[in-house]
Amino acid sequence: MDGEIKVQSSNSSYKRRQQYTPPGPKRRRYILEPGLKGFICSCNFKEKECIREAYNILNEYGDLVYGPEGNQGETEEEAVNVEEDIEGLLKEIEAIQSVEKSGRRFQVVESGAKNFLFIRTNVNDPVKLAEMIVKDISDKKKHKTRHLLRLIPIEATCKAYLYDIKKVAQPLIEKYFKDAPKSFSIIYNHRNNNNVSKEEVITTIADMITSTRCDHVVNLKHAEISVIVEIVKNVALLGVVPHFIKYRKYNLSRLRSNSLSVYTRTGDGAKNSKPDADSLKTSQSIK
Repeated sequence: MDGEIKVQSSNSSYKRRQQYTPPGPKRRRYILEPGLKGFICSCNFKEKECIREAYNILNEYGDLVYGPEGNQGETEEEAVNVEEDIEGLLKEIEAIQSVEKSGRRFQVVESGAKNFLFIRTNVNDPVKLAEMIVKDISDKKKHKTRHLLRLIPIEATCKAYLYDIKKVAQPLIEKYFKDAPKSFSIIYNHRNNNNVSKEEVITTIADMITSTRCDHVVNLKHAEISVIVEIVKNVALLGVVPHFIKYRKYNLSRLRSNSLSVYTRTGDGAKNSKPDADSLKTSQSIK
């Protein structure tokens, strides 16, 4: 009979008819794909701890910049105090509303590479947030993370083809390199992909930068701004990061333990309008 208890053997073990339980909803799977922005997070083999630390530090500083997640805006009394900066207030409210509409502010995605995590975001400016974090850690020598090593902002992702990389890089170059001359470097790295030519990517982006203004200068040791190109499987990640080399390539552990290297502008009477090939070939990579 259904539901009865049956004796299986002399050891008095029992078998019960198991009741069918329908499967619950599947957990949504996020993967690294074109059209994202966020943060590269490298770790020391303990990915779960790294994810936890990345969420903690991003939410801590994200709340300072954008307000607590789910915040509906400022009260009327607070708004009265900032009437002289209406434009700034509107931008802040717009940023908060965009966060609410698009879900979680930070969400880890599968990258397909070991010790390499990517956290997607819907904040307007991941570069501003990452720079705020590394500057605060550097200035105050705070101990914020143990397993999270680097935190590098990424402003765009695309398919790992030169055509797509050029298309995505163009608006970033116009944003950062149009107004004033800068010293720059190009940081290239790849994981699980050998189909993209490092030299071709670096030369192409350098040509795009110097065609915007002829007075930009390559400087691999003291660059004011660095273009990050990270290839992971079939996806390219791009970001333009201020003071990347100055702040120890955004290595959080090195920022709190060592003093920063002396940082100076290119100077030295350099008037090169275009980077030379040897300098580009020796462009550093993230390790």
